[in-house]
Amino acid sequence: MAHEITRRDFLKLGVAGAAIAVLAGCENPRRWVVLEPYVKPPEEQLAGQATWYASTCRQCPAGCGILVRIMNGRALKIEGNPEHPLNRGKLCARGQASLQVLYNPDRLSGPAQRSARGSRQFKAVTWNEGLNTVLTRLQAAGQRVAIWSGSTTSGHLSDLFQRFTSAIGAPAPIVFDLYTAYHGYHLMQSTNQRVFGQPHLPAYDLQQVDLILSFGADFLSTWLSSTRYGVEFGQFRKQPLGKRGYLVQLEPRMSITGAKSDRWIPLRPGSEGSIAQAIARLIADRAYGSPDRVGRARALAGNVDVNAVAQAAEVSVADLEQLARLFGTTDRVVAIPGSSLTGQANAEAAVAAVEALNVIAGVSRPSMEQAASATSHFVHSPVSSFADVQSLIARMKAGEVQALLVYGANPAYDLPPEAGFLDALSHVPFVVSFAPMVDETTAWADVILPDHTPFEAWGYDVVEPLFDSLAISSQQPVVTPYYDTRATGDVLLTIAHGLPAAAAALPWSDEVEFLKEQVAQLSGGSIEGSTADVKWARFLQHGGWWTQTTSTSASTAGNLQPIALTPAQFEGDQQAYPFYLHVSMNDLLSDGRGANQPWLQGSPDVMTTIAWQTWVEMNPLTAQKIGVQDGDVVRVASPHGAIEAPVYVYPAIRPDTVAIPLGQGHTDYGRYARNRGSNVMQLVGAQTDSSGQYLTWSRLRVSVTPTGQKVAQAKFESTVGVTEGFINQAFPGQ
Repeated sequence: MAHEITRRDFLKLGVAGAAIAVLAGCENPRRWVVLEPYVKPPEEQLAGQATWYASTCRQCPAGCGILVRIMNGRALKIEGNPEHPLNRGKLCARGQASLQVLYNPDRLSGPAQRSARGSRQFKAVTWNEGLNTVLTRLQAAGQRVAIWSGSTTSGHLSDLFQRFTSAIGAPAPIVFDLYTAYHGYHLMQSTNQRVFGQPHLPAYDLQQVDLILSFGADFLSTWLSSTRYGVEFGQFRKQPLGKRGYLVQLEPRMSITGAKSDRWIPLRPGSEGSIAQAIARLIADRAYGSPDRVGRARALAGNVDVNAVAQAAEVSVADLEQLARLFGTTDRVVAIPGSSLTGQANAEAAVAAVEALNVIAGVSRPSMEQAASATSHFVHSPVSSFADVQSLIARMKAGEVQALLVYGANPAYDLPPEAGFLDALSHVPFVVSFAPMVDETTAWADVILPDHTPFEAWGYDVVEPLFDSLAISSQQPVVTPYYDTRATGDVLLTIAHGLPAAAAALPWSDEVEFLKEQVAQLSGGSIEGSTADVKWARFLQHGGWWTQTTSTSASTAGNLQPIALTPAQFEGDQQAYPFYLHVSMNDLLSDGRGANQPWLQGSPDVMTTIAWQTWVEMNPLTAQKIGVQDGDVVRVASPHGAIEAPVYVYPAIRPDTVAIPLGQGHTDYGRYARNRGSNVMQLVGAQTDSSGQYLTWSRLRVSVTPTGQKVAQAKFESTVGVTEGFINQAFPGQ
């Protein structure tokens, strides 16, 4: 259906610069989906009847399939796509709330240019003015261009970013945000390569096991693919013949997954990897399990003093014996290394020690060989390490970056202040942001070219972790753009046409042409069609392409030597900083990206029922010792910084540990997020683990000092009446 160009549109085209006289994507890609009220409704739309469109959720990197309900051209409701092999029709609270990204009142209504660096004063410009400015500055920058994107960036846009930087001779894009750093995506991929020979995120088949040992993996909250794990956990609990799986959660602070466990063991922070090694040692020494399992344990266990480990972790030897016996003798088992390991100084070895238990048990993994052959032309950008981030920041400070393009990431909020990002940004002459809202990083941009929201945009996502199906989720616009925004893919293609070095590498007229070309190369699977147009239609109609992955690969003891695990090291003198800091990820706000959505801000936290605030979780024994109660404001200080927040007395945390959730403390990011709570990353330094690759956010000691102030807490319930019994059971002798 042709799109009529109005006189105003024609005048806009007429004043464009010569390099960008014809703007890619100036027409709406889905002209027949319009906002209400209908003047001329489309033929397939019946009054009072909803239309559903398949797409992909972008609230986290998992890539769940969704169905969006449209009525009179307006998106009203989101549900999980029952055809999608990842989430199987289910959807988490964050996915349900994502409509508020589309309708957020603080979205940018069009392109803008800043008057002076740091002023936070922007003026509206036309798209032609913005594009010409960016093109001119990129021409001057030459190879000294950097791109920083986030983990939820569409695969097609990541592909275009890579082609663009390669064509102009710039370094590969950085893909880094707090979500993937916290959950250790790069680290997990590296360890999976080391243990199983596959450089991908691990996938644990929970519905097929009888016992789970989870070392701080909150897989029912935000860890990797929580919606998928929620589906599998239901099957794990309700197996054939009335069989019920058994979950043991080992962590210093009870998470959502810990609350669902059959047994919760409050380990001392930093002892998770040592506990895994002790279990392996006991399986070897006590001959728990089959001869093959015991043989692998003897090859991998190494020299471990079980008594010393138990004492350091404050776990009894009898408990370790029980865990070893369960893991060694249960037929179908899995051990999961979670986020409480990935921020430690010995993170690599600790994660490998837990994965070694899976090697001992003979756990297999889905093979990625099929993925490499069938979808090699679809890009799933590898997540960058913190070392890669530090390298880029160093180049920025040295003046080696003349133009920085930021998409889908907010490093000014995500990174600890000691990383020096804002200082480095002051040395970059030109910064472009494609954010649809002004966040902490966008506030420092020279030009903002706001992208569509995911409900207005095209794209795809290569689903990872890989479970029993290889899947590529499709993303399509379900409504016309709400404001004068443009697809970043089209913007990049337009700019590339003005750069001789990039023009040949990015020859497509718009991103839809590029996407159709990619989909046309798919074969087999769920969208088999005789023509490219049929494949494209089915790709959109069903929400993607997928095929079964039946082959598996298992590691053997010969692939892995005993892990050399050094004791966890913590920053801060024990006298000055007596408490361990446990940074948790809020199930609703996640790493802070959900803070601009009032449904997520106003929903009660699952474990504390608190909303709209930052809080400091503290064991009742600790709170009594320092003389504080619920709502008392305390100052939490680390060797790197300090924040203030009210106390929440939380019985399910170790007395030597305090916990603070991520997600609040924004200085920008709209009215619902701005100046609310504190950002716990202010306490974190820029230190890395022993490999120099990963940020160590869980190696800190902190002090807690009452300020004498008190605030009301927005919560639905308290722990009064349940504290004493729980403390006596979880922490006997305290």
